[in-house]
Amino acid sequence: MALTVAVFVGTRADLGPLSPVLEMLQAADDVTLRVLTGVMYAVDDLVAALPATGSADEWRGAVVPLAAPMGEVTVAAQLEQGAQIARATGQALREHHVDVLVVLGDRWELLYVVPPAFLLGVPIVHLHGGEVTEGAVDERVRHAVTKLADQHCVASEDAAARVRQLGEPSERVHVTGAPGLDRLAGAAPVSDDELAAMLGVASVERPLGLFTYHPPTAQADAPVGEWAREAAEAALAVCGTVVATHPGMDEGRDEVLAVLTTLAADEPRLHLVPALGRDYPRVLAASDVVVGNSSSGVIEAATVHVPAVDIGERQRGRLRGDNVVHADEGRAAVEAALRTALGPEGRRRAAAVANPYGTGGASARILDIVRAAARTSRVKRFVDVADVADVADVPDLPDRASDAEEGAG
Repeated sequence: MALTVAVFVGTRADLGPLSPVLEMLQAADDVTLRVLTGVMYAVDDLVAALPATGSADEWRGAVVPLAAPMGEVTVAAQLEQGAQIARATGQALREHHVDVLVVLGDRWELLYVVPPAFLLGVPIVHLHGGEVTEGAVDERVRHAVTKLADQHCVASEDAAARVRQLGEPSERVHVTGAPGLDRLAGAAPVSDDELAAMLGVASVERPLGLFTYHPPTAQADAPVGEWAREAAEAALAVCGTVVATHPGMDEGRDEVLAVLTTLAADEPRLHLVPALGRDYPRVLAASDVVVGNSSSGVIEAATVHVPAVDIGERQRGRLRGDNVVHADEGRAAVEAALRTALGPEGRRRAAAVANPYGTGGASARILDIVRAAARTSRVKRFVDVADVADVADVPDLPDRASDAEEGAG
């Protein structure tokens, strides 16, 4: 039976991990793909950023814009954008006769995308549920989506345990691994000459740092601009070249972006780009270290054996490999962590790390679950943790204090 599957892509935060899933769905003979968007991308911008395996015309025919891209990111703007997205999502799901909706992660805009599907009875497949990021409001969004979703494609066993702990039946929880890792398999590092040409400079100095700093949204009144500046200054103190991407679409973004723009104007070794898009896998593979508070350092850097420095509280509680060194906010702490990550022991650990989020192939597993999701019953039993039959399938959750100590490197 042919299925119409809608996938929501709000920003690069979900486009990157979703790209292999989008490719798989687009290539499936029994699937008609619709890509819903409405936060960061205009249609042409999204088409340019989608996987190169499809033609521009094919992707353009699949994209359904829900709202114009946001001009600013404040709570007031989010509420207005959210209302537009909710209304347009309901219309799009009906007009395109969508059988299954696929969403990823924990972004605020999912609060406006998922409820219309739930109310319309469209089965929801949720990717990357069950994880922990206590320093961002995304933490609550992720778990809220879990309760509305019908099928869960999680990236790790500890995430599966948390989803079951939320009362979800084991048969609806599938450990697929992280789909974003699929695009890193076999990624050839970009050469220094290629990267220099991409950045428009004569040469690239090593070490090469890949920098992203997002507002830590769960910390009220945090000096996000100051923290971002100090983190970037630390990266420049240790690295010869720093490639910095724009922060995510959260409140505080404008403050971070203003600080980085000013710093880049005064420091030619700091190259600020909106996003790396299709070049991201090769640039990541070529980097000497990833630094910031993005999930890319925690989830993806291990696959290409690159050391990572995770700053502050945004990713607190998230599963991480031995390649990650944690740093508190502030220039001194970040600089010290960078020197540890780039030292002989830090490089050795990164070279030997096994990524706890999987080894690839997640998108093929997700495709099978999406196909089956259309037959999912709307009746979803709540499994009490006292039910011994189900608890027997739940592994022991990692000790939270131990997680923090491991992350400290």
